[in-house]
Amino acid sequence: MTVALKLILIAVISYLLGSLNFGVLLSRKFENEDVRSKGSGNAGTTNMLRNYGKGMAVLTIVGDMAKVMVAILIAKLIISEGELSTYSIFADNTNIIIKSFAGLFAVFGHIFPCYFNFKGGKGVATSGGMVFMIDWRIALILLTMFILVVLITKYVSLGSLVMAFFYPVFIFVFYKSALLTVIALVFEIIVFIAHRENIKKLINKTESKISSKKK
Repeated sequence: MTVALKLILIAVISYLLGSLNFGVLLSRKFENEDVRSKGSGNAGTTNMLRNYGKGMAVLTIVGDMAKVMVAILIAKLIISEGELSTYSIFADNTNIIIKSFAGLFAVFGHIFPCYFNFKGGKGVATSGGMVFMIDWRIALILLTMFILVVLITKYVSLGSLVMAFFYPVFIFVFYKSALLTVIALVFEIIVFIAHRENIKKLINKTESKISSKKK
């Protein structure tokens, strides 16, 4: 199989895994309803927390992080760094390129899941799993930024946007790679598109703050 076909296979598998939205699956299984019909209409961790409590939120975040990690591990089995490095554009940081490529499509699948009418979550937990697999140092920095923003403002969406905004910056600082930075920028754009309604609400000061309705 050629490198191009292997990359296509990785993209498809990662997207399909990313489309397994645990917010929808868990709410249907244990609450007999779709979380997307509740609250913000989002299938992510925050809406699960607001409507079903901490336990369901934890299960959601674990599942959504795990699926992108599995996608990346499968990608590593499909294509080797040696195969990818034969092309000059992929010559440097091939390990990170493979992880970023698979992670990007998993996040895309989470936000636009083919199994659930292309309406999923905002990609925060899935993105976190991706960044952790790519570089734990960047993940730790972004997580710290996220926690501080949420603690200060109580806006999960703002914390998510801050993480997405600075991710390409840290990728460039740590790796000095144009290709990796471009991939990171595409990821940033996807996350910002997923948060477009939140951005409007933040500007209009109508965005909901973090809270939990159930124990």
